[in-house]
Amino acid sequence: MEKFLLNIVKHYYWFLVAIAASLVFGAKDVSSALIVAVVLVFAMCFSSIKWKRIDTVVFIFLIYSLITYFFVDNAYPLRLYYLGVRAEIVPVLFYYIARSEKFKSDEFFENFKAPLFFAMVCGAYFYFFQPSFYTTYKASVIWDNFSSDVGSLSGHLLYELTRFSSFWPHSYFMGYSSLFLFMFASKKIVVDNCYKKFDLACFALSFFCLFFAQQRVSIVFCLLFFFALTVYSTIKRLPSMKLLYFLWFIAIVFGIGIVFIVMNYLSVDFVEYVLNRTVNYNGNIVSDRFSLFDKFIEKLSFLGSGLGCYGHGAAEMGYPSIPDSDYVRVPAELGIVGFVPLMGICLYSLICGAKIFKYAFFEVCTLCFCLVAMIGAAVWELGTLQPFLYWFCIGHIVSKYSRRDKLEMEYNAYFKTGDIEADLEESEVNDK
Repeated sequence: MEKFLLNIVKHYYWFLVAIAASLVFGAKDVSSALIVAVVLVFAMCFSSIKWKRIDTVVFIFLIYSLITYFFVDNAYPLRLYYLGVRAEIVPVLFYYIARSEKFKSDEFFENFKAPLFFAMVCGAYFYFFQPSFYTTYKASVIWDNFSSDVGSLSGHLLYELTRFSSFWPHSYFMGYSSLFLFMFASKKIVVDNCYKKFDLACFALSFFCLFFAQQRVSIVFCLLFFFALTVYSTIKRLPSMKLLYFLWFIAIVFGIGIVFIVMNYLSVDFVEYVLNRTVNYNGNIVSDRFSLFDKFIEKLSFLGSGLGCYGHGAAEMGYPSIPDSDYVRVPAELGIVGFVPLMGICLYSLICGAKIFKYAFFEVCTLCFCLVAMIGAAVWELGTLQPFLYWFCIGHIVSKYSRRDKLEMEYNAYFKTGDIEADLEESEVNDK
């Protein structure tokens, strides 16, 4: 039973993709069962953690988040609190899962390549061929989630149909996933210089899908990441420079391909419409994000207004919400007492990650993206933005830093065997 539950979390992305795909074909949402599995794995892993001070800080943050509901004089609906626990507390459990000896290898990251690749291939078919069952599903979900007049909703619906989203009605999951897969494949190819043909395929496909998802922060971060990777490789004189040049060639070829598709298969008026919506769409430009401070500044307090009270659940139930900036939502919900520890946890992780950058390359880059995306997204609360991954990366950095003297041996053993499980078993034998 324990091995079965551990494998569920180790192959977590397969379950996310399977659940999203089943919803397209009318199946019932079984994500609650996945949450139960995560809680059980957390309970199994918790006892094996070699406790550090940062673990205590995360635990205090988790407990404080849970009890904020009881600080509010006129408590908001209990369902919002439940949605807050589900959306914000369950992802924190991945921190302790990553801190466990059972997850000390990079297997969790390795295992997200295949399901994301599968989702992107299916998404490419849905995007370019637009099968009727898919467009009907996507339109119905978007239509049901908005309470607007038909005119404005029709424009929003048309805009969303132009964005690559695979099994999901909105493009957020695939936009973020494309970036993460791009960064991990780049890390395997350039930094580790230990890759397979599948990693090259992941690099090319994720780069292609990233632009059609039209997630601007992800696209900009991708380009900055690739430039920074080139600088890093040059400074460190990595032996994989020829591979890096080959990746640049792939990126340029696919960039030309994207432009060719846009210019030859989409009308000028339609491209202009998408560009205008991308640049000027209400609620998406940076100035609109910061205007949230003006609207909710009076709601900020030392202790906060309570977990979940301003999340996406509040928006769906018709309550005031802050769905577009976690730099506003988190202090509004959890107050200064909750926001400062969260930022401290992130800062501590980045400092530790910088000291072992070679071994925590993907985790550090992912966490940096999270902190940037917080400006205009609910990265710690919205499931499609994968908050569990950020907490897992934080826990993984702390775990690697705590055994930093052994990392070189583990790293060399992994590339010698090319087998994650063999690496893990060898490391465990050496520890004994």
